[in-house]
Amino acid sequence: MIPARVVADEREKASGVPDELAKLNVRVYFSRLPVADYVLNPEVAVERKSVRDLVSSVYDSRIFYQAAKISAAYAKPFLLVEGDSKEVEGLARNLKSFYGAIANVTIAYGLRVLYTANPRETALAISELLVHARAKPLARLPSEVPRKAQSAPLQQVYLVSSLPGVGRRLAEKLLAKYGTPRRVMALTAGELAMTDGIGWKRAEKIKGVLDSKYARYVETSPQSRLEE
Repeated sequence: MIPARVVADEREKASGVPDELAKLNVRVYFSRLPVADYVLNPEVAVERKSVRDLVSSVYDSRIFYQAAKISAAYAKPFLLVEGDSKEVEGLARNLKSFYGAIANVTIAYGLRVLYTANPRETALAISELLVHARAKPLARLPSEVPRKAQSAPLQQVYLVSSLPGVGRRLAEKLLAKYGTPRRVMALTAGELAMTDGIGWKRAEKIKGVLDSKYARYVETSPQSRLEE
């Protein structure tokens, strides 16, 4: 298997992180990097800071300069904070201003923030970033259909809650009143409308879905929907 590769700033040699990366079969190349401490690919780079250095960089304004540079150079910049976060309270002059500065740079410059406890965890985080560097968002959100192993009552709740405008609480209310999903599905629009929280408009939508003849569903891409 070809080892993963990362470019690290020369000043990171003594941090212990490159040694830990080597243990994870990550090959480290050193260079004098003008921006960031670790470059994973043309899009992803990591600025590593100890908790003490992070606090210090807030008060001497280095964090703003570094955030601006890394975000300008890389599409997916990361700020990796290494150490015990509890130390912040003792190091920061004012917690409100400290977290205000962190909020500013993460939002203004799109920094992703990772927290690790020590060099070993830092290396593990960088290694996983390398593995998932090209991860893409899901094409669609996973449905909330329960696993077959889950209990029958929960499956009944999910079944009824799939009706238009019926959430989990309303599904539980309907099942408590009528006993079974079959009885709920067999209700007339009038009977449904008499249930607290449904009303005529929602009842008609439910019956429309239950009584309409099935027509094969054809999913369209977001792009085609835009072109319509």
